[in-house]
Amino acid sequence: MTSGGNDEVLWLGRARASGAAGARTVRVRTRGAAPGPDDIAEEIDDPFADDDGDPWQRAKAATAGAKTSVAALGLLAPVRPSKVICVGRNFRAHAAELGNEVPTEPLLFFKPPSCIVPSGQAVALPRGYERIDMESELVVVVGRKASHVAAERAFEHVAGYAVGNDVSNRDLQKRDKQWTRAKGFDGFGPLASWIRLTPPGFAPPAGARIRGWLNGQAKQSAPLADMVFDVPYLFAYISACMTLMPGDLIFTGTPEGVAALQPGDSAQVALDGFELAPLVTPFT
Repeated sequence: MTSGGNDEVLWLGRARASGAAGARTVRVRTRGAAPGPDDIAEEIDDPFADDDGDPWQRAKAATAGAKTSVAALGLLAPVRPSKVICVGRNFRAHAAELGNEVPTEPLLFFKPPSCIVPSGQAVALPRGYERIDMESELVVVVGRKASHVAAERAFEHVAGYAVGNDVSNRDLQKRDKQWTRAKGFDGFGPLASWIRLTPPGFAPPAGARIRGWLNGQAKQSAPLADMVFDVPYLFAYISACMTLMPGDLIFTGTPEGVAALQPGDSAQVALDGFELAPLVTPFT
């Protein structure tokens, strides 16, 4: 399934509730561009509340509550995943730049949900380590409860997409031999503040390019077609092992060009060729 450039695009986010604890789910409708400060956000019921629902259709049909400009929102991370699954060495050139072999099966690891922070939120780098890298990635958002899903049906279970940054502590990656600590610090999973919701069956264009910048300098750029294992394969592989729940996140891997982070840096991630909300992360 493809989507025309003039079609309405649905964006989903979460914002601080006005005058009360907790959060509210908000929807923005645009003609393709990511939500800007002057766009109007509408409060709606959480479209991920039903395990077997269609978040795109639910968000599209939801009755709008309170409305406000995007600029007035205190944005949070757009979902609260039960788990964050990541794929290592899923671009051949990235595996090569780190001196690693390309895996013959997806190399999976977890990041804790506490790693997820929205665009614009500062992330404190842990001190006492020689190298901590940025990794620009496409992130798949699960829409329906999924177990043992065939690859050809994977996109029926995808709610939408965002860009993310799989921040990685190389010292601990080498020392521990497994990646829980290296990838698991609080804030080590910055995620764009808006999910682009897509209808069931929609596949993003393979020519879209994941891109990353450090302090405005281009560092990473590669088409999604360069993935060793594409999204349908990953979805089938992961769901054969564990049940995926609505709102779960799959970080699909990073291309070559990962860059070392220092306090005071700012990392940016975006996708060219398929509009997604950009991600900007200051590091302290």
